[in-house]
Amino acid sequence: MSKKKTGYKGHSKTWWKGTAWDEFSKWVRIRDAIKTTGTKTHLLCCTCGKRYPAFGKGCAQAGHFVPGRHHILLFEPHGVHGQCYNDNINLKGSPQNYRDFMIRTYGIEETERIEQSRFNLTFSYTSAELEDIRDTYKELYHTLLIERNLL
Repeated sequence: MSKKKTGYKGHSKTWWKGTAWDEFSKWVRIRDAIKTTGTKTHLLCCTCGKRYPAFGKGCAQAGHFVPGRHHILLFEPHGVHGQCYNDNINLKGSPQNYRDFMIRTYGIEETERIEQSRFNLTFSYTSAELEDIRDTYKELYHTLLIERNLL
């Protein structure tokens, strides 16, 4: 029986990536809930426009404009938005609708910048960077709630 490899502060890099993703995903969903419905409970899917819970059973996901979880765009705030399960998983991101949303939201230049960043496939976060990402988005999540009087 082998033990899981541990490193930075006794945790594996996979663990740090997961905890960073959990906080980033929460922040994305609360950001988009506030932006699209003005609440902390529901958001509109960026690709189909339907209303979904931001948290809990059957909730929206944090869907990537550029698919994949192994490149620099994993934690790109302009490249991840609240998206329903059907569009994110079953329709593989609903790429044309997502691209249309990106252009409407950020313009063609920013959309193309994010699309081109997908080619940096050799990027790898350190555990310390992942810890910083986790802490940053945890703080940003709470800051949004406080600023909007939604606590």
